[in-house]
Amino acid sequence: MTIRKILLSTMALAVLAGPAIVSAQAEDTPPPPAGGPGGHPGPMGGPMDSADVDNDGLLSKPEFMAVHEKRFDEMDANKDGKLSKDELKAHREAMKAKFDAKRKEWEAKKKAGGDVPPPAPAAPAAK
Repeated sequence: MTIRKILLSTMALAVLAGPAIVSAQAEDTPPPPAGGPGGHPGPMGGPMDSADVDNDGLLSKPEFMAVHEKRFDEMDANKDGKLSKDELKAHREAMKAKFDAKRKEWEAKKKAGGDVPPPAPAAPAAK
């Protein structure tokens, strides 16, 4: 399977599974603060605020592509313009480690009696 097919399949799975994951998580966690990160209001109220560079409350195709080109560049460790299986695996492991660390931090604060929402999902679910 080519890397392109793997990436497209992964993105499609994320889009399809996202709402189910978010709704399952919402059942046993408090809601995140209103608005964007840290409770600050934004036109989209989430992680995509920074992608909306013209602040019109919408993501244009160039704005959307800029986010994904940045992500590709972060994943392309050797800067050859291609993603190898090793680069994809390294990125996946780094993201998992980052998520696990945030989850442990949240759980520790929750046990200590802190009122801390869980880490925000990577992207808001489409309605």
